[in-house]
Amino acid sequence: MSDRAPSLRMAPGDRWGLAASALLAFGAYASSVGHGFVYDDLHVIVNNPLIHTLANWSSILASPWSGPELYRPLTLLTLALDWSISGGNPHVFHAANVLFHCVATGLVFLLVRAYLPPLGATAAALCFAVHPVHVEAVANVVGRAEVLAALFVVAAALVYRADGALARTRDRTWRRWLTSFGTLGLLALALGSKEIAFATPGIFLIVDWLDAKQVGTRPSGRLANHWVLWLASVALAVEFLWVRHLVVGDLAGVHPAPGIEGEGLGGRALVMAPVVLEYVRLLFFPLDLSADYSPDFLRPVAALKPGAVVGFAMVVAAVALAVAVRDRAPAVSFGLAWIGGTLLVVSNVLVPTGVILAERSMYLPSVGAVLLFGWVVTWGVTRWRVATITAVTLALALGMVRTLTRVPVWRTLDGFFTQLVKDAPGSYRGYWVASALAYQAADRERGEALAIRALQIQPVFANLWEYVARRYEEDQRWLDAGNALNAGFRLDSSRLVTAAEAMVDYVRAGALDSAAAVGRRARRLDPHDFRVKIAMSDLALARGRPLEAMTLRRQVAWRFPGAWQYWLLTARAAVQASFCPEVGRSLARLRALKPDLPELAALDGEAREAGCLPAK
Repeated sequence: MSDRAPSLRMAPGDRWGLAASALLAFGAYASSVGHGFVYDDLHVIVNNPLIHTLANWSSILASPWSGPELYRPLTLLTLALDWSISGGNPHVFHAANVLFHCVATGLVFLLVRAYLPPLGATAAALCFAVHPVHVEAVANVVGRAEVLAALFVVAAALVYRADGALARTRDRTWRRWLTSFGTLGLLALALGSKEIAFATPGIFLIVDWLDAKQVGTRPSGRLANHWVLWLASVALAVEFLWVRHLVVGDLAGVHPAPGIEGEGLGGRALVMAPVVLEYVRLLFFPLDLSADYSPDFLRPVAALKPGAVVGFAMVVAAVALAVAVRDRAPAVSFGLAWIGGTLLVVSNVLVPTGVILAERSMYLPSVGAVLLFGWVVTWGVTRWRVATITAVTLALALGMVRTLTRVPVWRTLDGFFTQLVKDAPGSYRGYWVASALAYQAADRERGEALAIRALQIQPVFANLWEYVARRYEEDQRWLDAGNALNAGFRLDSSRLVTAAEAMVDYVRAGALDSAAAVGRRARRLDPHDFRVKIAMSDLALARGRPLEAMTLRRQVAWRFPGAWQYWLLTARAAVQASFCPEVGRSLARLRALKPDLPELAALDGEAREAGCLPAK
């Protein structure tokens, strides 16, 4: 086989395959254009004013994805562009997702076509177009991170392959410069889309290996022709890690997923080994789908149990198969390596990803799976043409039907939550969602019971304790709310605001000693936190020590001199302490900052009664 640079010209059969796969991808997801914002869309998009205007583009480039844990600036920029165009209309966001999926499908066709005949490549791309495991990534707007990352990774692999062909012919023209810098540019876009793109330098290596197999040269010789570009891709990935560290503050930056907290490399491998079975099921038999794989629906255990043994055995078998067929069927080895390399990034083994398993993370690994599918089709049609085409048609039809029936799950928030409870029985998140639905339906007794069940399954998740506390606060069960917030603070000592809220609820319940204990622990961690100081001032007032309360509040007011709320609190404590100098100072600041504040008249009256202002 020749090693000339890939041509932009396509054979008629290839054009038909490319068009058919892109059109099928559109048909599978066209109905999602009418969907609203669902689930993570709300806090990433709707409740995130940062992306509501492109004028914030520089801040977006320096901001985390959602919360302080992830960094995906390019995806955020595309969301900001959608908002600027549509004014927040979700239909535009969904239309963009469908478009990106169609482009990604076409690129998958081009990549697979480089290694398989037209029929096999078309079958692979059609499979990618309708693969049910993609629904979460395409039909949920924030799944765009997966789609964009895959789109740019596949595009980068194609351009890197073209650069290798040009390098072998010693090309030094503008075309070589274009492919080299194009590869790096696409890699940068992929890294800015989602973290799974860190697998790209490894993908480049297997692209070189397979291309060398195709032309009958040594893989080391192929890499030697453009090793500078490969090293540049590694350097770019390392540089992006550094930028990510500057923004997020950590190389991993994600709290470990429930079930792998405190586990080292070996423990995480034991936890994730049984998940290999789920990877295989989702990539090759994706009939049962779920938006949640939390405990106890998928129970993580760091022990060598039967599921872990089977998972390890499957990994060993896949590696052995890839090695065994590397000469007879190199495309199979390529597909297996693609799956393994991309899954390794999201598997929690190297670094924690925050979730044990998410269907959206299967989008890029599925490229390797559909390549294997295309190879099987190519192999089958040479032996049992009619049977193979019949089986492929049936498989694609089943995939299309499952995708079409799954897409509506992501139409509305209520519909999604209702289905989530059905999809993930036994999951703490499922019970959590069911609890929220029960509270929404005014069935507070059932809502509390479901929330407690979620806590029994996952008692070490601070956010869940805070959710329970909010429900108790709605019922004015202040002691229960304080206990729940205190539990959340004990689990995550960085949540000083949770400590302050626990103190406030304890004070409301009259549990002053409990409030004081939380305050002492919080102040040992950070003696200057203003939220804890305000809560300590409430405790001081409850104990009849208004002068202490005034001192604490005055410290906060001087820290934020432009915040009238703290001067109001200081003035109230000063009046109760009859400390007239501070009464006059705080009221003066308050009038300057908020002259129309309704509480001013009442405060003036209280100050006169305390003798701090002259009588009228």
